[in-house]
Amino acid sequence: MNEYEEKDLIPKKHFPEGMAAPTREDLLLQLAEYGRAGTEIRMIETSFSEEDIRLHYIIDKKLVLRFCSAPVMTEKRLAELNRLIGRYRAFGLLCPAFIPDPDGRFLHTWNGMSCYLAEYIDLPTAEETELRDADALFAEVRDSVAAFAEKYRDTDLSETMGMYSLFELSPYDKPDGRDEKQQNFDRLIAALRGGGHDALADRLSAKHELIRSRLKAVYRELPRCMFQGDENSSNVLIDGEQHFAGLIDFNMAGTEVIVNYFANLGGGFDEEILEPIGAAVRYEHAAESYRRYQERMFGIYRATDAEREALDLFNWIALTAGWPQVCFFLSGLKSDLLREEILDLLALLADAPLN
Repeated sequence: MNEYEEKDLIPKKHFPEGMAAPTREDLLLQLAEYGRAGTEIRMIETSFSEEDIRLHYIIDKKLVLRFCSAPVMTEKRLAELNRLIGRYRAFGLLCPAFIPDPDGRFLHTWNGMSCYLAEYIDLPTAEETELRDADALFAEVRDSVAAFAEKYRDTDLSETMGMYSLFELSPYDKPDGRDEKQQNFDRLIAALRGGGHDALADRLSAKHELIRSRLKAVYRELPRCMFQGDENSSNVLIDGEQHFAGLIDFNMAGTEVIVNYFANLGGGFDEEILEPIGAAVRYEHAAESYRRYQERMFGIYRATDAEREALDLFNWIALTAGWPQVCFFLSGLKSDLLREEILDLLALLADAPLN
C-alpha cells in the first residue's frame, strides 16, 4: 500500500484530536482475530460526533470491519440484529450478516472502540447512483416495508426501540430523556417564542399536547415490528435495473409501532424549493403525498381500525416535528423570503383537522 492509500485510512470527520485511529496493520490484526485475512482496504466514515464515531473498513469487497464508539453495540444486540437480518434475507432482500470469531463472539474492542465484522455486498446504494426514477425506487422500498410488517408483525421484538419511537426511548434519545420528535418540537417552539410568535407557539403546543395524550393512551396496544430503521438513500442497495435489492447499516434497527414507522417514510413540504410557493401549496403537497403512499401501503399491510385512526396522529407528529421538517422551519424563520410562508404553514398545522 502506498503512502497516499495509508493516509486514506485516517479518519477526519468528527474524529477526536489526539485519539489513535487503526492503521492498516491494526486492521489486519483485528481481521485475523476473526480468522480472516485481506489485502485491499478502503474506509468509509459516517461519524456523527466525537462521541459517536463510526468507521467502516471495506476489505477486498467481501468484508466490512466496523469500529464505533457509541455504547449501543453489545453481544446481545449483534445477535438479535443477526436474527433480524436473517428475516430480511428470508424475505428476499440482500443484507450483510455479522460474522463471529472462531469462539462465536461478534464483538471485539480496540482502543476504547467496539469492533465487529460483517459481510460486504458489492452493489451500489441509491445515494451513489444517478437514479432514473427515485420516486419509483422508494415506492418499492415502502412496499417492501409494508409487506415485511405484514409478515413479521409482533415477531421477535427487541427491547431496543427504533429511532422513530415516541414515549419509549431509543438508545440515542435516552441521554436527553426525550424522544427525538419531542426534542425537535421543543426547538421549534423555542424559535417561535424567540421571534415573538407566542400565539402561534401556544396553538401548536396545544395541538401537540392533545395528539401526544391521545397517542399515549393507545400506542402500547398497537402492533409492532422490528425494522432496519433507516431506509435512506445511503442504505438502500439497488440492482443493475435500479430496483430495490437490499439494505445495509442496521445500527438504527429497533422495535417500532408499525403505523408510526409508516408515518415517517413520506416526504415533506417541498423543502428543496427555497422560494415562496404558498403555505397552502406546501401543505397540500405533503398531505396528498402521505395519502397516496399510505393508501398503497395499506393495500399490502392489513391495518386494524385502531391503527388507521392512530396513523392520522402519527402523521401530524412526523410532519410537524420530523428532523427534516423542523430544519426547514427553523431555516425559513430566519429567511426574509420565507418567514411569513413558514408561519402560515405552521398555522395550517396548528389548525389541521384530526380524526
